[in-house]
Amino acid sequence: MKSKGKDMKKAGFTLTELMVTISIIGLLAVLSVPGFTRFRQNWKLRGEADQFAATIRAARAAAVMKSTNAVFVFNLDERTFFYFEDDNRDGSRDASEYRSATYSLDPAIRFAAHTLPGTTLTFGAKGNTPNSGSITLRNSYNSTRRVRIYGGTGNVTVN
Repeated sequence: MKSKGKDMKKAGFTLTELMVTISIIGLLAVLSVPGFTRFRQNWKLRGEADQFAATIRAARAAAVMKSTNAVFVFNLDERTFFYFEDDNRDGSRDASEYRSATYSLDPAIRFAAHTLPGTTLTFGAKGNTPNSGSITLRNSYNSTRRVRIYGGTGNVTVN
């Protein structure tokens, strides 16, 4: 039987052609999974570093807006961080002082290093902090993101 000048037996794909195509697609899928997993972990690392920096910036903004001190606290062992408004400027949180939510790092991400003198940053009413330094976050692929704090201005960058 002929249709539009073509032999119907020659229309379509052979079983061999289909199997080769499916094999190539399967091979590409298998090869792309590790790359995608690494991409996803690096994406999480970037998000966690951005959240960490945003919380530091929120502490700085709270200090400026309320003309008081704000203290950013991070816990290396528990991989958590938060800030509180230190209205009486004593360096410790009292029950009446505002405290932000506590954020936890993703289980695959940890604090790798920090160059600050301790695990707190105190921002004054002008938004500055006496300490400069950086905190490095690392994921399970050993990729890192560094959050840097500039003491004189209180600015925060992520790279």
